[in-house]
Amino acid sequence: MTNRVPYHHDLDKQFSVDFVTPELEAVGDRIVGYEAHKSVKVESFELDRTVYVVYTASGASGAADEIDYDLVEYIDSMGPANGVIATRLVEVFRNVLDENYQEEGNRVQAYKNIAAEEIEPALNQVDWNGTAVEVAGRLASNLILKHALPNANHRTAIGMSQLYLKRVDPEFSMPETAIQPDGADEYDWMEWVNDYINESKRLLTVRRKGGRFKYLEEFGCDVLVRKHDIEIPLEEYELDLQRSERWRKYAEQHEELWIDFTERAVRRAEMVDLLDTDGLSKHEFADELKELG
Repeated sequence: MTNRVPYHHDLDKQFSVDFVTPELEAVGDRIVGYEAHKSVKVESFELDRTVYVVYTASGASGAADEIDYDLVEYIDSMGPANGVIATRLVEVFRNVLDENYQEEGNRVQAYKNIAAEEIEPALNQVDWNGTAVEVAGRLASNLILKHALPNANHRTAIGMSQLYLKRVDPEFSMPETAIQPDGADEYDWMEWVNDYINESKRLLTVRRKGGRFKYLEEFGCDVLVRKHDIEIPLEEYELDLQRSERWRKYAEQHEELWIDFTERAVRRAEMVDLLDTDGLSKHEFADELKELG
């Protein structure tokens, strides 16, 4: 029998695994140590032994497009190139929210507060040397890793990689990711983009909380299940790593994943010349964005 544990709480998906222990007393000690604004739920699971899982949430809630994103102060404090790119990032994010509502009739919900202070570090950590495809993939990967937005980080990152590639070659357009082909039963993005997004979420989850999952595995958990039924088979990931090593290892795998995604997108768009085209530096990209007005 496969033992599964939900990563998000069954009754409220904003709550995720924060602490794992077989000792009920340790649960109480953990909860007492949280700050007052932290929301907490506790569940027990019968694995090889009874295990208690503490789920926490940041407290952010509501439609993401109803949150005030007045980031002028943050953006003004950034370097000039970062400020220009960050401004476009927020615009792309707003467009993603609008498009989601137009296509699906539902508003994207916020599951955490915006972390605007993470945008500049994300841009600074990108290696802007290499082909256009490599740089676009790294840009998407780093924006996702920092997860600065309250939701839609993956779709926004894909939008930014498209924006980058269009500045290299104005003829580029990301293959359709949300238009239902005639006669198809599913949206086209289900066939390829979703595979990358799901694996990206697995890597992000293990990177952040692999230490907790190591204990779950020791207690008999085989599979961690994220919302939308994304399964994380624990035996497929190295969990017994120091935090710094785990942070580095899965960041590297994540970057490789998104470079591969970008290469595939370029091939699907029949723009293979971009595979050998030099990318734009951060300052060149920012200058191109300023030309857009």
